[in-house]
Amino acid sequence: MSERTSGREAAPDASGTAPCPPARGWAGRGRWPSAVTVVPAALALAVGLWDLDGPPLWRDEAATVSAAVRTLPQLAHLLRSVDAVHGLYYALMHVVVGVFGTAEVALRLPSVLAGALAAAGTGALGRALGLPRAGLYGGTLLALMPIFSRYVQEARPYPMTTAAAVGVTLLLLRVLRSPTPAALAGYAVALTALAYLNLFAFLVAGAHGVVVVLSRGRFARWACATAAASVAVAPLAWLGSGQGAQVSWIRRPEAADVGRLAVQMFGDLGATTPPRWPGLAPTAPLGVPALTALGVAPPAWALTLLGLALGLVSAIRAARAASGAVAGGAEWRGAGGSRGYAALVRVTLPWLLVPATVLLAASWAAHPVYVFRYVLCCVPAAALLAGAGLAALPTGVAVAALAAWIGLSVPGQLATRGPDGRQDDPRPVLALLASTARPGDGVMFVPAKVRKYVTVYPSVFGRLSDVALAWSPERDGSFAGREVGPRLLAARLAGLRTLWVVGHTGKAGLTGRRLDVVTRAFVPAGRWTSRGLYAERYEARDDTRTQRSNGAGVGK
Repeated sequence: MSERTSGREAAPDASGTAPCPPARGWAGRGRWPSAVTVVPAALALAVGLWDLDGPPLWRDEAATVSAAVRTLPQLAHLLRSVDAVHGLYYALMHVVVGVFGTAEVALRLPSVLAGALAAAGTGALGRALGLPRAGLYGGTLLALMPIFSRYVQEARPYPMTTAAAVGVTLLLLRVLRSPTPAALAGYAVALTALAYLNLFAFLVAGAHGVVVVLSRGRFARWACATAAASVAVAPLAWLGSGQGAQVSWIRRPEAADVGRLAVQMFGDLGATTPPRWPGLAPTAPLGVPALTALGVAPPAWALTLLGLALGLVSAIRAARAASGAVAGGAEWRGAGGSRGYAALVRVTLPWLLVPATVLLAASWAAHPVYVFRYVLCCVPAAALLAGAGLAALPTGVAVAALAAWIGLSVPGQLATRGPDGRQDDPRPVLALLASTARPGDGVMFVPAKVRKYVTVYPSVFGRLSDVALAWSPERDGSFAGREVGPRLLAARLAGLRTLWVVGHTGKAGLTGRRLDVVTRAFVPAGRWTSRGLYAERYEARDDTRTQRSNGAGVGK
């Protein structure tokens, strides 16, 4: 069903760009403008609060806790050496922690609220483009996306970045319609705030430049506002460039990552685990085997294909509107009715494609910097594009497609709240330490930044002696702290009965001189592994303990 519009088009303003007309038809009903934003926000809030404290805090969230509990001078000391790009977020979380504490719900609630704002803003974008129904559908799809829930339910800055990207895009539309000094200043300030939440999100400005060109807006005025924001962001970029070790772990993307990007942009987790529905593969339609080869489960690829199909419907409507305008010799830069689809596609496609393309190209040509969460702020564009596709369909078909979307998203929603929903599941290792480790036992962390968990779980690690620690992370201005050398470590190990080594799986364990120091005084007595984390127990060398520990717990 097409959007209902009035018979009169809005007159172009001085820039030559027709502003969006007042919403009419459904949009003109008293309750519709609020429904466009309130319904997506309420859905996003409900989905975000669902089992919010279920997934345990993982290593990145532990970094948030470690930073947020510090005093402001200690936080500034940290940001001079690491994670400067997250400084604004850590400062905000410092206030949250100071008021509400470090419980999982308290830490994650700001992200949930940001997710609700992003969904509401997506609805508002559709309405601003003259397609309120597309905004309602788009905001709803965003709220129900498993990939959106995955990041909304963690104490990291990416949901706030997504909400900020939506807000900046709304301000861009205001600039296109009326490039007044106030509008340009507001846009520049918002763009600066976006970059301080996530430096890579500043690439959205590049997408906006494409939108301005396609819309034949006042490019020079937009460029001046963007240049002012760039100057404000330059100190952060300079400081962040000196902390390149923070992204040294990122691997160069492969072709499969591009396919997985499409899956993630249209809502699913893009899991890399083998699919668990092998019976469906032989009868899969064209295109599905390629997605299955990426390790994407059938509900995920079905959700992707549905999203792509809806986006294609939007593109077709936009192309028809453009060709009709050209044939009639009319401008088609405005919004409302069929022309609203052209405006919507001009806004969403650059937003969807430019940041990810730039990061992928930089990763292949120079240094790997692409990680999906860095382009999470582009997901509302995919949601709005798919929402416009739903709005272009007859009501019955649109309802059926929306129901299919909801059904296909359920496995992803359950997965993100399950034991494999995060990179780490530290609960089994923590339960082991809580029940088995004795007060005064030694503990070492491999690598040292695993020490972040001490702040998150003080009841577990506070009973243990951190034998390798020389300077605390707060004093050192780091997450890892500074550790002692082998001689002092050997002296600290003397007299200990039990030593625990806690580390990240997939990383090298104790090596070199530290391993020699430990094995001279201790023998292995067990190893326990959970998702992302492991614990090793060493017992002091003496005849009794050596006999008792032979094989005890090893490999468990």
